[in-house]
Amino acid sequence: MAQNNKFEFQVKQDGENWNASIIRRVTARRTSISKQKKGFASEALATEWAEKTLTQFLESLQEGNKRKAEKRTLRNELAEKAQAEKEAAALAYLEKRKAHLATLDAAEETEETDTE
Repeated sequence: MAQNNKFEFQVKQDGENWNASIIRRVTARRTSISKQKKGFASEALATEWAEKTLTQFLESLQEGNKRKAEKRTLRNELAEKAQAEKEAAALAYLEKRKAHLATLDAAEETEETDTE
């Protein structure tokens, strides 16, 4: 299976002008134009713009992915902390309930011994 880049650039000639496009591969068969600029005087200028824009585009995507990853780790840590607090509260409730039932049992036993 061949691996293609998800993003690449394409330069086409339209009459005397050149057009440059940043293309994203959506699926194996479908692509989408993410950014384009028309009207370059030469192929070299269009290629230069496309290469520069593609690197900037990929850098901004990587920065966004890093920000999202940081937010995700923070969100996961908070969720783990909340789950731990919830489990601790449930355990404390069960302990308190056991203690209360034990005191009720002890009180019931003392009433039984007093009545005898």
